[in-house]
Amino acid sequence: MPGTTQYEVLLDFMNDTLDCATVQLQRDYGRGSGAVVLLHPGESVTLVLDAGTVYKYALKTRTKVANVTARAWRDVRCTVSQLFPAPAPHPAPAASEPLRPVQGITVDRLWRDMRFCIWNDV
Repeated sequence: MPGTTQYEVLLDFMNDTLDCATVQLQRDYGRGSGAVVLLHPGESVTLVLDAGTVYKYALKTRTKVANVTARAWRDVRCTVSQLFPAPAPHPAPAASEPLRPVQGITVDRLWRDMRFCIWNDV
């Protein structure tokens, strides 16, 4: 759908978990500067993006962090739980393809960050 006319799309992150979650630009994650959006359970944030432009975010709930890439050509709604798949019952082979919970969103990396956690969910 790329064209010569630039337009905007909406990216809606909805916290459908029982815990608080944060959304932050990936380049600012772990730094004292930059904006962080705190989402309580049931809350959402809508970001206005330029269509087709790549944006990188870090979404965190408890100690779990998902580094995501957003590149959308139309409005996208993504729930926090879609970014954190349930753990496999036994060790599974490494996935060759990145997780794409909804069209326009790719989970580049899932990891744990214990530095800024107030919960004990190891």
